[in-house]
Amino acid sequence: MKIVPEQAKAHKSEPDTFEYTFRDAILYALGIGAKSTDLQWIYEGSDEFHTFPTYVIAPGLLANSLGGWPGLELDLSRILHGEQYIEVFEPLPTDAKVVSTVSVADVIDKGSGALILSDIDIKDQNGRKLAFLQMGTFQVGGGGFGGPKSSPKAINGVPAPNRSPDKVTEDKVSQEQAALYRLGSRDLNPLHVDPMFAQLGGFKKPILHGMCTLGFSVRHVINEFAEGDAKKFKAVKARFTSPVQLGSTLIFEMWKEGKRVHFQTKAKETGKYVIQQAYVDLTEEAKL
Repeated sequence: MKIVPEQAKAHKSEPDTFEYTFRDAILYALGIGAKSTDLQWIYEGSDEFHTFPTYVIAPGLLANSLGGWPGLELDLSRILHGEQYIEVFEPLPTDAKVVSTVSVADVIDKGSGALILSDIDIKDQNGRKLAFLQMGTFQVGGGGFGGPKSSPKAINGVPAPNRSPDKVTEDKVSQEQAALYRLGSRDLNPLHVDPMFAQLGGFKKPILHGMCTLGFSVRHVINEFAEGDAKKFKAVKARFTSPVQLGSTLIFEMWKEGKRVHFQTKAKETGKYVIQQAYVDLTEEAKL
């Protein structure tokens, strides 16, 4: 592995076009655990039907292909999704063709690895900005190149308030969740479905996508604090701290502070937090 931060930051990707329909949006919503009662996300005939906002990770992730990126000689078998920020500027269309462009904002030397910060701008065909994403990709073993230990360009997470949560909910992840989520998100990494590939990655069996866990978490925040209306979503930031086994029960701890809802997510069976330093920003005051 070889990392040359200045070379990586100087490169800009070619625009990447991504097209989706309401069927993709529905499949994604089911992939993040939407229920039969969530007609606003799973039924195109509903008066309240809208695309769940974290679906924007689908074009973002496909555009953010770091393999072959100048200045980043990576071992793709040892890549982890470490952090994620998503901000939307208006509700996502239910059918659209979007264009994504990617740049490397910075490369942080974490010692045990390198954290690559990718900035992703997503626009519609008319050039209207729909969303901004910052993805933190962790290259295990890629540290020690003499880079900075932090970055002013990083959108950082925020620790949870030092008080009891305002809401605590839980949800069961099915054994088939990753197989369903990979279709809706178009994240076809075999780590999440192929036992042999998972073992090569150091796992006993396939694990859940981090972004699926995040989708579950944001869905619970929206249901508890925005009356199930994801059009009130503005932004989310999260740090992935532990993998989720299929079949786990997730516990969501949430705190209301104005338009911001802090949250953290843990696996009930192990007690380990799988998402921390996370928050959702809403367009209006959160409601209990």
